[in-house]
This record gives sequence, structure tokens and C-alpha cells, in this order.
Amino acid sequence: MLASFAPVAPDDTTMIRRSFTAAPQQLPAGAALPLDPERNQARLVVKGWIARGAMLTDGRRQIVGLSLPGDVIVASGSVDADLQVWALTEIVTVDATAFWIALSEPGPAASPLREAWRRFRTAERLRMARQVIRLGRLNAYERTAHLLLELYERQVRLGTAGGGVLHLPLTQDVLADILGLSAVHMNRTLQQLRRDVLVDYRAGRTVLQDLKGLTQAASLSAVCGPLLPAAS
Repeated sequence: MLASFAPVAPDDTTMIRRSFTAAPQQLPAGAALPLDPERNQARLVVKGWIARGAMLTDGRRQIVGLSLPGDVIVASGSVDADLQVWALTEIVTVDATAFWIALSEPGPAASPLREAWRRFRTAERLRMARQVIRLGRLNAYERTAHLLLELYERQVRLGTAGGGVLHLPLTQDVLADILGLSAVHMNRTLQQLRRDVLVDYRAGRTVLQDLKGLTQAASLSAVCGPLLPAAS
């Protein structure tokens, strides 16, 4: 993941591997991810999808961010540190605290690894801005198109998606919680995207049938950066 943002030297790769020495932790879907902000704890997502968000008193839920394999979840020092964090699917994570602390300490500004980490964290903040704009200004059709493109972009960067096909282990209810929609509205929106031959949605595997048309449907200003890598 880091190497997709900037070149990472062999010595940096060795340092990264040595940082993750603890045994992996496996949790079932629905389990809360234990993070201790007092220890500046961080975890690397090895497998599965993780949500960050909040539960309202009436039972409604808003998911504000998703962590995918290759992402690092930090207990403190992030804009969403106080949100609930839980597994959407079965997950495997590993302690990344040593790695996080090493990159948080002062070091060579020109380090390739630090530059990759800086761009990685910038991308996280950009996704938060995109989510705010999605919820605040886009309609349901635009929100859905934009989210699917963003998830595809992230998986292409990691090398786990291509050709318009992405892994999407999210139910319509979870998509609705991300996009601030009712379950009924979410279902109707996906049906419309299917009728327009833009998306073939199935929980587990989704085909973006027309990337150009979907990009036009997303209607997001270029001020938030490109949604797809140039190679796509």
C-alpha cells in the first residue's frame, strides 16, 4: 500500500516487516476493535473490512469511514479517534504501534518511507472530506456512484481489483449506513444504477460496467482529487 504512494527503499521494507512481530488478532464480524488511545496504539488491517462511525440513541447508525486491508488504524492523533470501530466482516489485524511510533518521531524529511506515509495519511484525510461532501451535497444516485468509485480506486491501488470488478462484502444495509440513506432508498438507487447499465451490484462482488459513465454520475468537483488512478 505504501509503495503505491511513493517508492519504498529495501531497507524501509525490512524495517516495516520487523515492526510487525506480534501475533495477528482475528475477530468475527460485528466485534469491536480494541484500541487503547493512552498507548497511542495502532493496528494494521491484514484481512477484512472495518467501519468507523457512531450509533444514535434511536438505533440509527452512521458510518463515516472504512478501513480495508493495507490500512493502519490509529487510536489517537486522527480526526476520527473518538468514533466506534468495529468489524464489518471477519477481520485479521496485527499490532502496528511500533511502526506508527517510528514514523511519528522526528526523522529525515526526505525519507522515501516518510513521504509514502505522508501521502498515505493525506489520502485518508481526503476520503473524510469526500464523505462530508457526499453526505452534504450529493443526491443518493451521486453518493452511491462516488462511493463505489472510491472503493474501486483503493482496491486498484492495492492490486486487488481491476477491469471494473471490485470486492464488495457489504450488504445494502451497510451501504445505506455509509451513505446516510434508508434501506429502501438504497435498494432503489442500486436498481437505478443497474437499469442504467452502470453497476451490477452483488454483495461480495460488484462490477462497475461503465467507469466513465459512473464518474459522470458521481458529479464530484475535481477539487477533491481524481477518483481513479491514471492507469484505469
